[in-house]
Amino acid sequence: MNLDESDRKILQTIQRSPGITMRELGEATGLSHSPCWRRLQHLQAVGVVSEKRYIVDPEAAGFEIIVFCFLRMNEHRREKLRAFENAVGQVPEILQCYSLSGDHDYLLQVVARSVRDYEETVKNALVELPNVQSINTSFTLKRVKDSSIVPV
Repeated sequence: MNLDESDRKILQTIQRSPGITMRELGEATGLSHSPCWRRLQHLQAVGVVSEKRYIVDPEAAGFEIIVFCFLRMNEHRREKLRAFENAVGQVPEILQCYSLSGDHDYLLQVVARSVRDYEETVKNALVELPNVQSINTSFTLKRVKDSSIVPV
């Protein structure tokens, strides 16, 4: 989709201030209320804006451990991968899952309150995921950057 300057201003503003009112959004973008609202509705309708949500800081919520798990799969048939992806959606400790190219098939971001809590997640959830051949885990030492703001 081709975004014009007004669309970009709307996207930049709502990413930084998700609770902004339509009046405030109009002021920030230089548009009146109605055109601003119509543009935002259109951006939602075409899927550029998918949802409005608040972001919870995992550490502030008691999840001291952030882990990245690199997974290799046993099989790469579509139905096997789909079963895995559906199962991942059922594990609340898995915040993100990406299909990869290269040495590993998937990357998971997992949160835990402690190392022992992560061990329980491994035993009760990760090793039970269908079609997983191996899991290579890396614990984060420090969060350097964590942003969901797309540079439109």
